[in-house]
Amino acid sequence: MAKAAPKKKQPADPSVTDAAWPEELIPVQETPWLRAPWQRFLAMQQQGRLPHGLLITGARGLGTLGLARNIMAYLLCNDPIATPGKESACGVCSTCRLRLAGTHPDIHLLTRTGVSQAASAHGVSVDEIRTLIETFSFTRYGPLRIAFVEQAERMNRNAANSLLKLLEEPPSGSLFLMTAERADLLPSTIRSRVQRLSVTMPSRSALLGWLCDTQSVAKTDAELLWFMNDEQLMKGQLPTWDWQAATAALVELMTDDGAVLTTVHCWQGIERDTLARWLLRLWVDVMRLHSGLQSEAPVTLAPLIRRLAQHDSGEHWLKLHRVLLEFLQTATHPLNDELALARLALDLIDPTLPHRLA
Repeated sequence: MAKAAPKKKQPADPSVTDAAWPEELIPVQETPWLRAPWQRFLAMQQQGRLPHGLLITGARGLGTLGLARNIMAYLLCNDPIATPGKESACGVCSTCRLRLAGTHPDIHLLTRTGVSQAASAHGVSVDEIRTLIETFSFTRYGPLRIAFVEQAERMNRNAANSLLKLLEEPPSGSLFLMTAERADLLPSTIRSRVQRLSVTMPSRSALLGWLCDTQSVAKTDAELLWFMNDEQLMKGQLPTWDWQAATAALVELMTDDGAVLTTVHCWQGIERDTLARWLLRLWVDVMRLHSGLQSEAPVTLAPLIRRLAQHDSGEHWLKLHRVLLEFLQTATHPLNDELALARLALDLIDPTLPHRLA
């Protein structure tokens, strides 16, 4: 009689999950900007140099999560396809079936979709990392167990210190896999104990060509996706929030001091983190115009950005950079939405206001 697989104790906290990833694995070999980090991972694995800690860095829209999923699938597969240029998990063995069902006992996930509201507001807490470590210490089902932390820079200091203790003395047969958009926000002690796989931003022409050819995206939509660099970029899906209304509201605010309330009302329907990233992206393009460079915006946005650049000086827009960065840094904090947006709107009109009120 075959030996039964060890039972897996349920995590103590719902934020650490073994949730299924139902989407198909993205074809990393056919994605130009993922090919290099994927090949580097394969070289490590084939040469027996796979470290106990891997950090995948790159913008969220470029497929860092997809690369991590491919790495986990390949390492856990009983019979991975090793044909050069076609390396992948087989998808049919017992461990692949467990992974696809979301019940593989050697996968321990701490993802943005699984975290609690408190964690979303304050980052990854020490309790969540401790729960991850606790579940990670159970008996393995196979030769390797993997702990995955998405956007590891969300860890607060105590959480990072807790993870560091395990990275310093990792259990045998274990891999700590993390993604980060901003690796510089991770403590140097964490960065020094992992090896990095970097996903670099492809050129505009390369990304547009890939979206049009492989995702059947219309060129105008592809240009907008490239400009926005949204999380859904690789899926070829335009965002569901109204980016055009949000931009028009910014134009109205910057050209009419009395438009604060209407601007706040428009922005309230958008997640603050999404809005912050979008306003910073617009800022970059406005500064390109003030620097004598051409706008990178698609034709649907270019007129609005020209109005923004023409109305205020480059000096004024330089002052706004600090305002927008501060808004991004507090975008996930549990602040009152209306008050946070009203303060942002007033600071955008007069970036010296906080200093005068201090």
